[in-house]
Amino acid sequence: MIEKQSINGKDVWLEVQPHHVHRENANIIPTEYFTARYYLLAPDVGTAEMITEKDGKPKLFESPVAALEFANEKLMEVI
Repeated sequence: MIEKQSINGKDVWLEVQPHHVHRENANIIPTEYFTARYYLLAPDVGTAEMITEKDGKPKLFESPVAALEFANEKLMEVI
């Protein structure tokens, strides 16, 4: 899912994708998280920047809404 937003007067595109987690025990939840990345130019023109943890691994969110909210807050600092 890609959503266009305006942050500090600039258009950005936020993309949220499911991230499946393999568990040895299928009863351990959640088995699905979400990742977020953003484009400063339209997705058909620009490249995406993944939102990551300090160690460089993708930051995982428990819901698409949480991913969008975090990305929005992060971009307010960047833009």
